Amino acid sequence: MAAQQRAGQAAGPGAPPDTPPGGPPVPDHYRVLGVAYTARKAEITRAYREAMKAVHPDRQRPERRSSADEQAKQLNAAYAVLSSPVKRQAYDQTIRANLVQDQLMSRYVGGFYPAAGGDADPFGANLRRDTTAAERRERAVTDRHALVTVVVVFGGFTLAVLIGLLVWGVLGALLRATT
Repeated sequence: MAAQQRAGQAAGPGAPPDTPPGGPPVPDHYRVLGVAYTARKAEITRAYREAMKAVHPDRQRPERRSSADEQAKQLNAAYAVLSSPVKRQAYDQTIRANLVQDQLMSRYVGGFYPAAGGDADPFGANLRRDTTAAERRERAVTDRHALVTVVVVFGGFTLAVLIGLLVWGVLGALLRATT
């Protein structure tokens, strides 16, 4: 029970999505164990042992054994991934990719995932949501930065072309004058 409470606290607004678009569900092993994404191996081991003590099927009443068995399997899978440095690194890269994908989708189409995984609008009327004032300000700043970048790149390219034409013209005039 304590692991489930910690799991709710560990999953904050920056938590990765549970179901990436176009792929199988990615379980959040950090949420299952109730540890932070920056947790060290000792913290992961401690959280795993505490959670297993609480949900181990042999310590449960017969009517709760099947659900405890499922929880124990989830804990074992999470611990197997997070306790191995190689598996944890691969898992973290998968989570980051999914998180970046979700942020991009929310930036450009107002979010991809239904809020609670429930009823999706079959006609797409709710695919875009109204932007908040903070989002409009952020978008304006981003657009300004993009415009400045385009102007700098285009201006630099134009300047290089003009200088090239000027040098070419001067060299051509000098060659014509000498012949």
